[in-house]
Amino acid sequence: MLRSDFNSKNVAEFWCSLTQAYPRLVKKATVALIPSATSYLCESGLSALFGIKRKQRNRLDVRDDMRVALSKTIPQFQVLVEKKQQQPSH
Repeated sequence: MLRSDFNSKNVAEFWCSLTQAYPRLVKKATVALIPSATSYLCESGLSALFGIKRKQRNRLDVRDDMRVALSKTIPQFQVLVEKKQQQPSH
């Protein structure tokens, strides 16, 4: 029965449904599953940082570049460029 529940539900729903029946098992499972998600975010951040530093070694402040690299929102660079005022001629 648990195998069919595991196959029909996603991981979070499956373990949440077992909290009443198997609280110690659920606690051990969450301890094992949660660090992988946390380390994934850290690894993706480090990967983005290394990629930025390889391309532009002379830049000391990478905060803005990291914000764009790690954001889930896709930046609309074309809109930003169109709003930027061109340098007027003298």
